[in-house]
Amino acid sequence: MEEKNWFSTCDGVIMKIVKAISYVSGVCLVGIMLVAFFNVLGEKIFHHGIPGSTEIITYLHVPVVFLAAAYVTLDNGHTKIDLLSSRFPIAVQKILATIAYLIGAFICCFTGYWGFRRMGELIANHTKSSTTGFGFPVWPFAFMFAAGMFMLALTFLWCIVRQYSKYSKENRKEKPGAPFPEGKEEGGEA
Repeated sequence: MEEKNWFSTCDGVIMKIVKAISYVSGVCLVGIMLVAFFNVLGEKIFHHGIPGSTEIITYLHVPVVFLAAAYVTLDNGHTKIDLLSSRFPIAVQKILATIAYLIGAFICCFTGYWGFRRMGELIANHTKSSTTGFGFPVWPFAFMFAAGMFMLALTFLWCIVRQYSKYSKENRKEKPGAPFPEGKEEGGEA
C-alpha cells in the first residue's frame, strides 16, 4: 500500500485534470468520425453531403491534438528514441531531459501567448469560418489551441518535478520489473 504524500496527491490531481480535459479530445475525434461518415453516406445515397464537412473536420482536429497533448506527456505516451541517450549516466540523462522540458515549456508558453493574442483578434473581428452559408465562429478553436499549449507547458514543468522527486515511481524502483508500491507490476496489472 502506497503512503500518501504531497507528491502523490498533487500528481493524482494533475493527472485527473489533464485526463478529464483530454476526454474533450476524444469527443471531438468521435465528432470527426460521425461527420465524415454521414457526409459520405449523404453523398452516396442522397447525392448531397454535409455542407462544410471538410472545414468542420479540419477545425475539430485542433482539440483532438492540443487538448490531449498534456495527458500524453504525463502518461509517457510519446515515442522516445533513446539509442544514444540511454548509454549516458542517469544524472546526465536527467540533466538532458530537464533541458528538453524547459525548452519545451518555453516554446509552448510563447506559442500559447500568441494563440491567445490571435483569439482576441478573431473575437474583435467577428471572424467566422469561410464555409459559404454555414459560417461558425473560429475563436473557440484558437482558445483550445492556446489553452492546450499552456497545459502542455505546465506538464513539461511537472515532468521536471516528477523526475527529481524522491516519491515518484521511477525514482522508487529498485530494479527493472520490481513491483510498484501500489502492488502493480511494471507493464501490467497486479
